[in-house]
Amino acid sequence: MSYKKHFQFIGLILCLNFLAACTVTELDADGNPILPKDPNAIVSFQDFTLSEVADQLWQPKVFPEATQDFVSWDSIKSQLDAQQIITKQSYFVHLNGTVESVDLGRIKGIIKLKVGDTRIDLQVGRVIKGNSIRDASKYVLFDDFKNQIRFAQISREFNSRAMLSVGKPDSSWVSEEVSVIAAITIDQNTIRDAVPMQITRGGQ
Repeated sequence: MSYKKHFQFIGLILCLNFLAACTVTELDADGNPILPKDPNAIVSFQDFTLSEVADQLWQPKVFPEATQDFVSWDSIKSQLDAQQIITKQSYFVHLNGTVESVDLGRIKGIIKLKVGDTRIDLQVGRVIKGNSIRDASKYVLFDDFKNQIRFAQISREFNSRAMLSVGKPDSSWVSEEVSVIAAITIDQNTIRDAVPMQITRGGQ
């Protein structure tokens, strides 16, 4: 074999090895390369609908957190009595109390709950104000949304799921003992918003 053919043969081998090492990249409908997702990329909800985001968070994370990792009412009450909750804070809390009234409208409603010497208004109905559930959870982070509007709107999804869990209160609940898991927001030592996530009639 001549030197020329020898070098051509070596060049051919090198080219084949180079091609074998290359990864074929698929193209999309517009001819642009489809790049694989970075396994180290930060998880974001920006490509999901709000309902899909709530599906991923509510049952797997937020609801179990509320029912298993709540703060005792005695702990919160002692802080309120000592005037210690000055800045706005949200908590998941377990309440045992008596239903004093159930006032339902077409859109909004209130269950008045007496817990010891404290009366708490639990919001029920189609419209719930505030972000108590969102802000009480350690799993709902603004950085996962990248959008202030969507971060605000996820509260509506959580509130809707909470109302499905609570069921449909009526006047027959009045004077009954109940056990409640709720998300509450306290500011300046005053309960601003309270949203029930689970109500067990008869107490527990």
